[in-house]
Amino acid sequence: MTTTDGTTTGSSRVQYETIQSVTALKVTEPRLTQSILATDPAGTGIFQKCFNVILYYRARVEGETGWAFAGWIKESMGRALTEQPLLCGRLRRGEGGSGGELEIVSNDSGARIIEAKIGLTLDEFLGSGRRADGEAELVHWKDIDMQNPQFCPLFYIQVTNFLCGGYSIGISCSLLLADPISTINLIKRWATIHNDLNLIPGDNAPNKPIFYLSNIKRTGSPSTSLAPSPSPKTVQTLVFKADAIDAKAGGSKLSEALALLCAEEAEKKLKHKMGSKFALLVKEESGNVKAESVEKSRAVQVKSEMAISEVTLESLGLSGVAFRRGNEPALVSHWVASPDGFVMVAPCTDGDGVPGFNVFVTIPRE
Repeated sequence: MTTTDGTTTGSSRVQYETIQSVTALKVTEPRLTQSILATDPAGTGIFQKCFNVILYYRARVEGETGWAFAGWIKESMGRALTEQPLLCGRLRRGEGGSGGELEIVSNDSGARIIEAKIGLTLDEFLGSGRRADGEAELVHWKDIDMQNPQFCPLFYIQVTNFLCGGYSIGISCSLLLADPISTINLIKRWATIHNDLNLIPGDNAPNKPIFYLSNIKRTGSPSTSLAPSPSPKTVQTLVFKADAIDAKAGGSKLSEALALLCAEEAEKKLKHKMGSKFALLVKEESGNVKAESVEKSRAVQVKSEMAISEVTLESLGLSGVAFRRGNEPALVSHWVASPDGFVMVAPCTDGDGVPGFNVFVTIPRE
């Protein structure tokens, strides 16, 4: 049986309808740049690593669908990108061609928005084994081309429509751009902007947006050829908060010491091993990223008092993110997508302004 929007009832495969770009609402001037310092980019796997988030929403009013939401977000996301223009930038090599240093530049090329549909209701998807096997189809990621990175988006949004009118919002962001907590904060800020614009007023049926796919006459069958993001079943991630006294004095050695210490703690808790070496991504206060391989056997001595505690991404408020006031997610899912284990260290400050670090340890499932 086929529904009015062309979805085959009972079809559990995601069908992709369109891919578009959204960019900041104004030209970024001056251009921003963020250096990527990596002696062996391919060896550390920095082109494949991203953070994925999926928010599932039920339709609260008649006419509320993911199709309408995807039309509205082109304005709200455009405003969010104006505040953080690097998200719609591209990775490029500096002078020296293929051997030049890497950097991200805010060239306003845009983030990608994918609109898709699936022949199941939201409850059917969430209440069965289909979610465990197919959740990766609800968020899109394409590995950055090592030879031609300047053509590859670093930020994706996928809106997937379910038969019941519910929908999911899947976000994937390169870890070269932002660490997972920074991505979560971006999503919360985006939702605030979306609600402040009053794009869908009150509890009335939503008005149709200008960029509304259902208004476009389409021919042919939808595509199922897009590659989904790596499955959340392949890796597991723990997050640690490290408060460091005199942290700045430690420099790169401090980051390496934190990575080794937190990797050891994660191995004990998850009962899985990282391997003899792992990739380390260090986000500096300047925004620049350093990538290197670290030998687990390496001994690093740092004169710094550190208190390390485990934190959860679930505690950071994504469960309350509503793009329509009062319509909070039915479920939130997130995972670090990576073909192998690695550690990311990013600076942060607590509510009292004390400097510290967030440490993300990702270990493959055996």
